[in-house]
Amino acid sequence: MSQPESDPEPPIPFPGTVAAPVAAERELDPLVDARLLAELAAGHSGALAELYRRRGGALLRLLERILGDPREAEEVLQDTFVQLWKRAGRYDAAKSGPLTWMMLIARGLAWDRLRQRNRREASLERLRTAAPVEESSEENAFTHLAEGESARRVGRALGALPPEQRHALELAFYRGCTQEEIARTTGQPLGTIKARIRRGLLALRARLKDRHE
Repeated sequence: MSQPESDPEPPIPFPGTVAAPVAAERELDPLVDARLLAELAAGHSGALAELYRRRGGALLRLLERILGDPREAEEVLQDTFVQLWKRAGRYDAAKSGPLTWMMLIARGLAWDRLRQRNRREASLERLRTAAPVEESSEENAFTHLAEGESARRVGRALGALPPEQRHALELAFYRGCTQEEIARTTGQPLGTIKARIRRGLLALRARLKDRHE
């Protein structure tokens, strides 16, 4: 059953607020979990908070083991409960227990996050090792600075750039396009593309450097 349009957002507690269950998790009755999923499928939002209280700790530990990052694990935990809110009506007790089903959802989201992380890290590596056509001391300095940065920080810094600079840098370093190819793709003069890449690199260098000060 689809969730009511008047209540589209699941009322999920904030990260770090997973309450300890009143009993040891191994003693929690899976029939109660199944009932809560059925209530959730019927649109009863209070069931989500109760599932979070009962099973949030177990799911968070699973996510921490997979991701190795408590902060990311909490983010994916939130995503997991969003998916439970949306997909509760698909639970089939004949195929799996409720906790197993919830863990499968959490594990799938965690693997998606790992794949995204790997893609960001690969993009950052290309950014570190790419040799711009016009070499400059500023670009060299940025390359050395970026070696100490995470892909997430670089991604945030890129997102703050003007769109034309961000697009040129993404084509150059994330997709491996030459400056000539970018000029042809965008229909801009080669000199304009070179200037955008240079200004973008200098702006990234300044933004990343500010985070260390």
